[in-house]
Amino acid sequence: MISSDKKYEGTAIDKVTDSILLSAIKNLCAQSLSIKWHVTVFDDGEWDHKLNKVLNLFESDIDELSKIKPDETNKYSGYLTVEKLLSEFYDFYAIVSCTSPLGDYEAQFVIAYEFLENKMKDEKAKFLTTKKRSYFWDDIHKDIKKLCYARYSDGHYVDAVEAAFKEVIKRVKDYVNSKINGNLDGDKAMNRAFGFENQEPLIKFNEVQSTEEKDEQRGIMHLFKGIVGIRNRKAHENIVIDDPNRALEYLALASLLMRLLDKYAKKLANKKTQRSL
Repeated sequence: MISSDKKYEGTAIDKVTDSILLSAIKNLCAQSLSIKWHVTVFDDGEWDHKLNKVLNLFESDIDELSKIKPDETNKYSGYLTVEKLLSEFYDFYAIVSCTSPLGDYEAQFVIAYEFLENKMKDEKAKFLTTKKRSYFWDDIHKDIKKLCYARYSDGHYVDAVEAAFKEVIKRVKDYVNSKINGNLDGDKAMNRAFGFENQEPLIKFNEVQSTEEKDEQRGIMHLFKGIVGIRNRKAHENIVIDDPNRALEYLALASLLMRLLDKYAKKLANKKTQRSL
């Protein structure tokens, strides 16, 4: 057994509770021992060398793991991680998996190894995705983060997206109605805010003179109108968003629109300052 001061990075086997994962670990270890004691080697000892390289270091751990009971409490008392186990067995796996035909012990070893390898890749992908999501909130608009972070973290993706879109729509609607002393909402509020056909837009992001400027203004208007359509559907139907990445993309859109409104508000404030000077 390796000493307690020699711990490894990764998924500690003594903390694993998933019975399927534990079964694969048990099978990997049991089959490696079976190969050592029962398989006749025909490759000049290369198998023996690569297998003994692992067993000479970890045989007591591997023997203990080969006897665990996955459906009961994990009684493993060592410090190996799943990643360390796979790393140590890699050279042996590489030579065994390239051999044909395989006997029962070797085939079971390869199956267990590849299952664990794929499982760890999936877990790493989940970890990196979660890490990416945590960084996402560092750059999101403060109002969207305040409204949606808890909802999203609790897995209420539809609620988070709906709250974000409502906040954007409310900000535009309140501004428009304060200017015209009206009560516009939804599409009508967006048309009045950004539309420039036969009217002066209440919110404009350029001078709306050239073709390019008009295209930009129209494009931004359609982004705002788009979230109205999505919001309306979510309000009237039981929409399911079970993909956290898709929810993040919707929230990023809401954040972008809030920053565009911030930019316009800052532009207005600068004009007022210049006039007062």
